[in-house]
Amino acid sequence: MYWTLIKIGLIRKRLRTFLTIMSMFIAFVLYGSLNTLSGLFTGAIQGLSADNIIVMPRYDMFGKLPYSYVNYIENLDGVEDVMYMDYLISDSIESMMDGVVFASSPNFFEVYDRFETSQESKDALKNNPNAAIVGKLMAEQKGLRIGDILNTESNSMNSDGTNNWSFEIVGFYTAKQIKGDEMGAVINWDTFDESRVNQKGTVGMIMVKASSAEMGDSISNQIDQRFMNSSYATRSGPESMIAVEMAGEFADVELIVNSILLSVFFTILLVSSNTLAQSIRERTSDIGVLKCLGYKDLTIFTSVIFEAITICFIAVFIGLIATLMLVPAIELMSQGLLEDTISVTPSIIIGGFLIGLIIAFMSAAVPAYQALRLKVVDALREG
Repeated sequence: MYWTLIKIGLIRKRLRTFLTIMSMFIAFVLYGSLNTLSGLFTGAIQGLSADNIIVMPRYDMFGKLPYSYVNYIENLDGVEDVMYMDYLISDSIESMMDGVVFASSPNFFEVYDRFETSQESKDALKNNPNAAIVGKLMAEQKGLRIGDILNTESNSMNSDGTNNWSFEIVGFYTAKQIKGDEMGAVINWDTFDESRVNQKGTVGMIMVKASSAEMGDSISNQIDQRFMNSSYATRSGPESMIAVEMAGEFADVELIVNSILLSVFFTILLVSSNTLAQSIRERTSDIGVLKCLGYKDLTIFTSVIFEAITICFIAVFIGLIATLMLVPAIELMSQGLLEDTISVTPSIIIGGFLIGLIIAFMSAAVPAYQALRLKVVDALREG
């Protein structure tokens, strides 16, 4: 019975129903895609560790810290291991997107365990001062093989007076979760520091492996307090927390996303409410006839609610399906950088249907109540 009434309401004005669903469809594609991609900016993506502590310059993301900080941190209680690194990056954005070279201490893969490589590659890196272990994705994109020479440009000047650096590839590494992390290469910090002209004896970041996760806050506080008044003040904390803080320095992405979605759904609510109200007004005489035939007021009320729910749920379903199809396309266009990084999570799907349900009830509330209170005499008179 309900389905018959719902179907009649939907097909009465097919074009209007189609346009209403399409407007909601666009809104839910926007909802799904923004929430899926927001993790890239907020750090809410998997693979960021809460156990490893990052120590970095407080006021400059790409600033430097004295190497002496490493010696101090190694002697703190609860510190199991310390890894330090610097970056060979260029001022050119295109060059940075080509991959970042990390000049690291020998224990890079032991501390930064989100990356994996063979023991042979580790040994080759330690025994060959000019060696490099390249990310698998970077090697695939550039066609690099073991024994090839990796050439890169950096804003750090080499001892030969140029900004060009070359390293021999001795192995490849893979990332456990985030495929885009494979767009890089690991070299020896000692060799890099000896060869560069400026900023010798400095590191770009220190990573601390604590003996237990509970020691993380204590170690971070000790480090920051120790260097609080130094010209090289530090910012320390778990990797996942630091990533969120760094994203927040550019903009509150979560607030921006939520503001956009709130504006979109408020507009959709107005559109759907007006559309449903107009539909009920056009069916005033039909509702009067249905009541004459014995349909109860509550039945008419419920059918209007279900009609709105049907429209919203169709829009939610096809909107989220479109988002699911959009994710592989984005990964393909990123050439593997975003593989295994973005996904439509169950919370996004459940949230979409809950929002659709809320919009359905809010848009149908007034028209359904009007249909409920409509008297047969008044309906037939207006018809």
